[in-house]
Amino acid sequence: MDAFPVLGKQDIDAAQRAFWDELTLGPRGFLTGGANAKRLPDLYNAWLQFPEFGHIMLQLADAIRAHSDLSGKLRELVILTTSILLGTRVEYEFHAPFARNEGLSEAVINAIGDDTPPPFSDETERVVFQANVELIRTAKLSEATRGDVVRIMGHRGLMQLIAAVGLYTIVSQTTNVAGVKLADDFSADSAKLSAFFTQSEDKK
Repeated sequence: MDAFPVLGKQDIDAAQRAFWDELTLGPRGFLTGGANAKRLPDLYNAWLQFPEFGHIMLQLADAIRAHSDLSGKLRELVILTTSILLGTRVEYEFHAPFARNEGLSEAVINAIGDDTPPPFSDETERVVFQANVELIRTAKLSEATRGDVVRIMGHRGLMQLIAAVGLYTIVSQTTNVAGVKLADDFSADSAKLSAFFTQSEDKK
């Protein structure tokens, strides 16, 4: 039995339909099937069960991408790290190409995927990774790590880091419970995917 039933437009109420339309008729339409979508990708199909929550998650994701305190490379580092730490290989595989596009090294990407210590040459990447690991494992930061994050990124960056880890913790939890797969029936253009997931304020 699937964790979440696959819903079509004929199965949903007004609040769910608003979330459906936001996904299919808005900027994510190229990924979700657009106006002719028969169903949503697994993650969003699960969030249809609580559409108000789904809407907030989309807003949070857009806000994180729109701010430069947590750069695209660091954001993708958070996504890969959180996904592997929480056993969400499918999310790691989905975002690995975007991490490459954002400049994260192949050695770091592969090490994260292998759950081995990444060979960081960049201090900021090392600090963000360490903070990410601590937040996932302990839900707090050591004094030294918190100090490093604030020194490098400021308090605004610290809060955006916490938000990004929180968002992708929820994505990982939903993905694991729902058994999300990279479905063959969603063939979004890779260039559009990359442009969408790596957008930031200075790219708009």
